[in-house]
Amino acid sequence: MCSDHGGVEAANMQSMHAEIKRLLTWSRCLRSLAVLSILWLGMAFCTLVQASTTTDLFIDRAELVSLTGRRMVELPHVLESQDFLPSGSRVRYQMTVRLAQVPEASLGIFVSKISIAGSLYLNGQYISSCDQGRLEDLRCLHKPNLFTTPASAWRVGDNIVEFVVYANARQPNGLSPVRVGSIDELHESAYRLRQWIKIEFLVGFAWISTVFGFLSLAVSLILRKETAYLWFGLACLSHSVSLLNLTVSRPLIHIEVFTWMVFTARLVATPMAVLTMLALFDKLRRWMIVVLVGFAVLGPLIVGLSGTYRPVLVAFFLPVLLASVVLLVLSIGWALQSRNPIKIMTIGMALLLVLSGVVDWLRLLGRGHFEGVFLFPYTYSAMLITLGTLLFRNLATSLKRSREDRDQLERRSNERMAYEVTEHIPVGTYTLIHRPGGMRGHFLFVSQRFLDLTGLDRKSVLADPEPFLAILHVDDWRVWHQFISRTPESHEKFSCEFRIFPPGGQMRWISTEAVPRSLPDGATVYEGVLVDQTDMILAKEESERVRRELQKQQIEQSRMIEREQLLRDMHDGFGSQLAGVRMMAEKGRIPPEQFPQFLREITADLHLVVDTLGQLNITLEDALIDMHHRLERRFTGSGPKLHWKTRLTSLPSLPPRKILQALRLVQEALNNAFKHAHARNVWFLAQYDVQNDVLTLSVRDDGQGLLLPAARGRGLNNMQYRAREIGGEFQLLACQPGVEVLLRVPNVSGLV
Repeated sequence: MCSDHGGVEAANMQSMHAEIKRLLTWSRCLRSLAVLSILWLGMAFCTLVQASTTTDLFIDRAELVSLTGRRMVELPHVLESQDFLPSGSRVRYQMTVRLAQVPEASLGIFVSKISIAGSLYLNGQYISSCDQGRLEDLRCLHKPNLFTTPASAWRVGDNIVEFVVYANARQPNGLSPVRVGSIDELHESAYRLRQWIKIEFLVGFAWISTVFGFLSLAVSLILRKETAYLWFGLACLSHSVSLLNLTVSRPLIHIEVFTWMVFTARLVATPMAVLTMLALFDKLRRWMIVVLVGFAVLGPLIVGLSGTYRPVLVAFFLPVLLASVVLLVLSIGWALQSRNPIKIMTIGMALLLVLSGVVDWLRLLGRGHFEGVFLFPYTYSAMLITLGTLLFRNLATSLKRSREDRDQLERRSNERMAYEVTEHIPVGTYTLIHRPGGMRGHFLFVSQRFLDLTGLDRKSVLADPEPFLAILHVDDWRVWHQFISRTPESHEKFSCEFRIFPPGGQMRWISTEAVPRSLPDGATVYEGVLVDQTDMILAKEESERVRRELQKQQIEQSRMIEREQLLRDMHDGFGSQLAGVRMMAEKGRIPPEQFPQFLREITADLHLVVDTLGQLNITLEDALIDMHHRLERRFTGSGPKLHWKTRLTSLPSLPPRKILQALRLVQEALNNAFKHAHARNVWFLAQYDVQNDVLTLSVRDDGQGLLLPAARGRGLNNMQYRAREIGGEFQLLACQPGVEVLLRVPNVSGLV
């Protein structure tokens, strides 16, 4: 109920807004029509009334000297056909101005119209013309004139003011009333306003029409099917040419050619405007184009071939006027039928155009006020501006709509491309909405890869999330719920892992990542991906299993190495000493009272092995001192004499394990010399070469030399092994006499 009421209310508001907008459009159109109507009425009033609100001398009578003789005429005066030659001739208007004294400054003589051209003479002295050049080459029929006369040209008493006027049969000719007075006052009261309305205003219209014309032609070249812009461009350019008739008083080309060009331009402009309106109202037909274009082409041709212009002008102006009336009636019906305010405004402009044409036609026949302006150029210009505004407004609307369509098409293309991408990427994509208080969420979109991973049907998943929840592992349903029910405080992505059981398939590990965004109603939309992690997890488990196996093997190998090392240490140290004590005891070399001392030494050596395994801090020099102390008693008495020498100054601290290896090697060499060499002397040397960073350990005796069994025994192999562990070089050298066991360890600093 609430939702329906809100929709109705929204629709009513939209309708109200549309109605207000329509009323505002109508209001603007009516205001524009009112302004244009007032302007038209003002111009029409100016054509009928000539105000004289100043105190200057106003002359409304003159003596006309023409082909028919002399006669007094009232100003404004329109010449009759018998007053001049049809091809053109000059007439004179003479008037007398009485002055009581010579003016102190220059005086102005203002005449609102001289048709077709004229010159001013004062007391027989030439003053100026309406423009420079021969009168026969000038066209000043629409131009107001303010002549400046020097004070020296005036005299006390009667002054003869004479206007020489050039007239022909192409248009009404004559002279308007004359005003004499101060130049400044005449400029402000009479000349400035008329100059602006008659010349400058039309020049502005000409520039606007020219710009509109070229723009429209450019648009027509681009939009070839939109013929309205072609007709409108031709109408504007031809109208600009026709305005030269009223704004240019001294043409740059031959006067006859100029006259034909500006006159026939109107015969082209009007049919083009009619074609524009027909195209604008979608009423243009092929036969209309043929008729109107034929009129625009034949009219100038016939006028150019005519010997006289006025009959031809009337003959062509009348059909144009009739066509305008017919167009007006038809357009009124079309506009009212469409109920388009812009079109109705255009029809209002057409009505003003027809009325202006009637007034100007009467003036052309000599029935109107001589001094007034031609209204048709003004109303036609206003209509062109209205049509141009309408056309370019439609163009702008079309461009905007085209841009919107293009953007929409591009957006749809991008969406389609994005959809195709989501269908082919190796991960599943989805869009899910979760509303507050909900437990399941609802899928808005799922890709094909999503369906392949889950083994579900698109229609069923989008209709109800239950099929997706049914394939979740029972222990992971809570994980999924916690994932989709998180409140997004920012647009940070969420992730989780869960297990699924696709229909007819094996369990699979799935990871998902989603970016949430909040909706105004409190719901959360998740845009995420599904990635199959099964192979990776299985590979990870296999890798972990292999790693554990390798670790187990490494531990076992390390234990074997440690056992082997322990055996060597026991053999070279504890075992060797125990064997030596046993041998000396069997030979009776050890008194019973010395057994405890030997046992303590053997125990101390065993402690050395244990301590070294514990990686306690010990130096090679200290260890050698302790060994020398223990061995000194063994070599005393019946044994060989031990010569002990150490030079280990500046020796770097070595790792305890390497020290033990060195000690065991030395101990094994000393035991061999004691047990097997039958030597008298045994020499031991420990020396460190600081400069070369070389440690040298040497055990030498003067015994019986190398024995093959010794060479093959375990002790020699142990010494070689220990030398490699230290990183040294082991050598067994024969001497004369005896044997030398040599251990050379280079780069001692690198062992630290």
